[in-house]
Amino acid sequence: MDFDLVLRDVRLAESKPDQPTTDIGVKDGRIAAIAPRLGGGAREEVKGGGRLVCSGFVETHIHLDKACILGRCEHTTKRNPHLAMERVSAVKHTFTVEDVIERASGTIEKCIGHGATRMRTHVEVDPKIGMRGFAGVKALIDRYKWAIDLEICVMPQEGLTNNPGTDELMVAALKNGATVVGAAPNYDSDRAAQIRRVFEMAREFDIDIDMHLDSGASAEELDTLLVCDLTEKYKWGGRVAVGHVGKLSTMPWKDLDTVAKRMADTGVAATVLTATDLYLGGRHTDHNVPRNVVDLNRLTERASPAQSAPTISSTRSRRSATASSCARPTCMRSSPSAATTTRSRRSGT
Repeated sequence: MDFDLVLRDVRLAESKPDQPTTDIGVKDGRIAAIAPRLGGGAREEVKGGGRLVCSGFVETHIHLDKACILGRCEHTTKRNPHLAMERVSAVKHTFTVEDVIERASGTIEKCIGHGATRMRTHVEVDPKIGMRGFAGVKALIDRYKWAIDLEICVMPQEGLTNNPGTDELMVAALKNGATVVGAAPNYDSDRAAQIRRVFEMAREFDIDIDMHLDSGASAEELDTLLVCDLTEKYKWGGRVAVGHVGKLSTMPWKDLDTVAKRMADTGVAATVLTATDLYLGGRHTDHNVPRNVVDLNRLTERASPAQSAPTISSTRSRRSATASSCARPTCMRSSPSAATTTRSRRSGT
């Protein structure tokens, strides 16, 4: 068989150290053969030199519309509250479609350079930003489809039920290309109402849900449980993810185990945003500062065995599960240091 591309002398993720290297043949955009010393011709050959080959990395949570705006935001030495949302809100009026395209393009290219081939970006809409951020990011789906699959999760960063006009903008985005619906109930005067409305949108458009949820220093009020209840009620298991969930890190392990099992049994995934939560969390105290990062390993271990693998996701960038369907394999040296390169990096938000 002739191939479009052959990767020579590489190692698969499941290879043992004493196993010989192999070749990978790609034809018509798909992996067509995996075997040592593949025969046939190839339009292009790449010598792997014993490097590890895996499917592309997945950037599960990023905000392309807000990438690289640190220089515009107010700088402060005040520790608490961090006012991250408020400082971004204050500069939204400077966003234009062209501005978003330029900033987001640079960030996407850095992610591609670090091996990301799939990305879910949250994009906010509200009366301040309108559809400018959405339009800018949407324009990049086709521009970079040669290298990365980009999906948009539209969200109400500054509130939904208490921010008139936001609901209509979210629906407009869902009608015009957004394929996931998000939430940020911490900034809503009625957290439960926002969560329920987002589930209504998901059911109306038959799409997945990815919420910013349960950031805080106490688990006394836990929205994750309502999300689990609604996921179970509407049979949306496997289609719901919650990000941050720093409140879970404040729970005794026996209580965390109960929540982990509930999430797994209902099909609610968790994305732990380690860098963000370490930076923003723990500001309510000036000593004995908590990490504010939930133990994802324990979440996975304590989930019911039948559910743990598909419903508890890893931190930030995940590798796609099937290398056989990946037309864009990622190659890295097989060494301990290579593990540190697996998370695609943001330029700054």
